[in-house]
Amino acid sequence: MGRVHRFLRGRPGLPLFFAVVLVAAAAGAGCTHDRADKGASAGGEIVAAIEAWPTNLDPRMATDAYSERVGELIFSKLVREGPDLEPVGDLATSWEQPSPTVYRFHLRPDARFHDGTPVTAADVVYTFKWILDPAHGSPHRAAYEPIRDIVAEDDHTVRFELSAPHAPFLVNMVRGIVPAHLGDDPGYAQKPVGSGPYRLADVRPGEALVLAAFADYPGGPPPTGRIVFKVLPEDTVRMLALKKGDVQFVMNGLPPDALEALKDEPDLVIERGPGTTYSYLGFNLRDPILQKHAVREAIARAIDRDAIIAGVYRGQARPATGLLPPGHWAYNGDVPKYAYDPEAAKRLLDGAGYPDPEGPAPRFSLTYKTSQNQLTRRIGEVLQEQLAQVGIEVAVRSFEWGTFYADIKAGNFQLYTLSWVGVTDPDIYHYVFHSESIPPDGANRGRYANPDLDVLLERGRAEGDREARKAIYGEVQRIVARDLPYVSLWHPESVLVRDRRLTGFVLSPTGDYATLAHARLEPG
Repeated sequence: MGRVHRFLRGRPGLPLFFAVVLVAAAAGAGCTHDRADKGASAGGEIVAAIEAWPTNLDPRMATDAYSERVGELIFSKLVREGPDLEPVGDLATSWEQPSPTVYRFHLRPDARFHDGTPVTAADVVYTFKWILDPAHGSPHRAAYEPIRDIVAEDDHTVRFELSAPHAPFLVNMVRGIVPAHLGDDPGYAQKPVGSGPYRLADVRPGEALVLAAFADYPGGPPPTGRIVFKVLPEDTVRMLALKKGDVQFVMNGLPPDALEALKDEPDLVIERGPGTTYSYLGFNLRDPILQKHAVREAIARAIDRDAIIAGVYRGQARPATGLLPPGHWAYNGDVPKYAYDPEAAKRLLDGAGYPDPEGPAPRFSLTYKTSQNQLTRRIGEVLQEQLAQVGIEVAVRSFEWGTFYADIKAGNFQLYTLSWVGVTDPDIYHYVFHSESIPPDGANRGRYANPDLDVLLERGRAEGDREARKAIYGEVQRIVARDLPYVSLWHPESVLVRDRRLTGFVLSPTGDYATLAHARLEPG
């Protein structure tokens, strides 16, 4: 048993790293008497720390979590996710479905873009037709391919005509609406204009995004004048910023050890709840070694998920069997599972043509890519140690977020870990695993293909009855778990660390930022 593995099963005391941080905080930043003055500018200010710079704020192109999350405040959508994750109106005040293939939305007449121009049905038509144009390479195009036509019946009524019934249609309408008169500007992604509760006021590349309350937002501007998203890549820096009061909000952005270190801070509140985020180990199925199912199964059986959840996550996650979390209406837990069994992993590798050589040489070597996030690097080190126990050598390579994410989208990897956030409808399986969803048309980054699965995914989209859909996606989950394009790892808890004065924000299982539009810092 190696060094990292011993740490996972070792004593539960505070790691030395964070003990040193706490001493530094006490010595260099310990005085927090000025906390009540933080955010005291006109209209108030909330500073939220994020780990990485959003890669693209244009909702037609955004796929990374921070682009999507910040975009929730900048852009309005036809519909948004309600508290129960079902669609509720946003720009649309109401809608009807006169036939299985027709949806008609009625838009609120008082909606304005941040430049003062009205939001009209023409902007809705423009946004979705732009996404559907293959020349633009939108990663969201596949979600809207069933749309046959989009018609602006008048300024505030838009009709969608589908080529066939499409069950996830309403869920997929949670896409920010872009102004037709600005959306073709080459610089739009850097300085986007939306119609949400906040407008983009300042961009400090790599450092911070500043959002300002939109005075003409329907129903009135949000209670806080500015939200600053400050990019702080290091966990310890985010933690110290919270302690000092320089940051008032961190969502799912601190490792469990840091949460342990902050739990007794009188000026901070830690909120937890079940999360829908899904973490996984991804394979490049065009790699000659990883193409072999026995190798992927061996890797799955060599990973001790329970030890990682207990040691690295301190129990703040639950094992995953697929993209959907337990409790989701379409969840099926009766799927192939791969219990930790290093001896079985060794036998699988022997049978796959990779016998254990004499001496220290590995059976074969793989490269694992991750970001520079401290938690994901630690997980990479643990996976490296666990796979070494069955004779697989893993080189861990960490990169700046933008470089790492670009490599993953381009298929430039062997192994990597990432998480899907905001999982709501089971149609995500189409986006992630359909053979026609290879980037840029989707997120099938490992180039997985199974014709039987494709048929089921098309059926799941066309089926309107929820129980029938549940049966279809139950089989989808079984096939994906069997074929192992991913190794399912865990569903981390959704965890918010906030200043005790911050009120009005509602923690969501998806970890979204939408209710920051209702948040404020109370006095003292």
